[in-house]
Amino acid sequence: MMASRPARSKARTWSALGIGVAILGIWWAGHWAMHALLALVAGGACWEIYLRLRWPGSLGAWLSGAGIAGLAGLGIVALFPTMPCGWVWASMAFVPGWWVLHALLMHQGPRHWGRELALAIALLFYAVFPLVIFRDLVTQGTSLLGGMEGSEIFMATFGLLWLLDSGALLVGKRWGRHPLHSRISPSKTLEGSLGGWALCILAGWILYPLIFGIDPTMGWGWFSLLAGPVGIAGDLMESALKRNAGIKDSGSWIPGHGGWLDRFDSLLALAALLGLWVSLGR
Repeated sequence: MMASRPARSKARTWSALGIGVAILGIWWAGHWAMHALLALVAGGACWEIYLRLRWPGSLGAWLSGAGIAGLAGLGIVALFPTMPCGWVWASMAFVPGWWVLHALLMHQGPRHWGRELALAIALLFYAVFPLVIFRDLVTQGTSLLGGMEGSEIFMATFGLLWLLDSGALLVGKRWGRHPLHSRISPSKTLEGSLGGWALCILAGWILYPLIFGIDPTMGWGWFSLLAGPVGIAGDLMESALKRNAGIKDSGSWIPGHGGWLDRFDSLLALAALLGLWVSLGR
């Protein structure tokens, strides 16, 4: 039986607090812990996409394929030295990767090597390349985005995601009246999304300069203006994949949130944006 909405909301709140504490612990532990988290997210996302967002077929074959996909995603982010094609092309591959996944789910058919190859490439573009880019950004000591170093970018990015999600939830529950996209994600509201976006902007222009001592006009302030819409788009893109697959959650690892992909879908979009932003010298 599906949990009631109040029970799910309570579980989501406690899980969000737990994730926040875990992120702080990972940041305190250093680059190796950040690297490990991103590898786990990549592996979990690939596992869930391959297993849950699938067309009809043998469950045993899909379980073995999902295991290979998960291990491949984890291994690439954990061990891959750098992006051979460069951050610009890897970032720009994010949307085409999602589009291929979306098309595969819209037009389901029997398994064959062409579909398997398309799925593997789409997984790389959508779920793995953005995390390789973000791994490189947060584990290097180069000063970026107005003076932030790698570990600070890790905290600042997750802070924006937390503010976006929390603002959308709190404002949406209190003042939400208009669905953001009634067909793809009927529970999200326009008012909630605007509230989360406003918190991102406040963080980029006021909170982060106070905490990190940066100049917001040199990068992060402008980036925060795009972070809200891009993070929301990342969430809606994953919701569209789930709707095509006929499922509510990508997994059940995180109470109240669902799976790895449910929790970190917006991170994939923001990581792609960060890679493009830094590569273009913003």
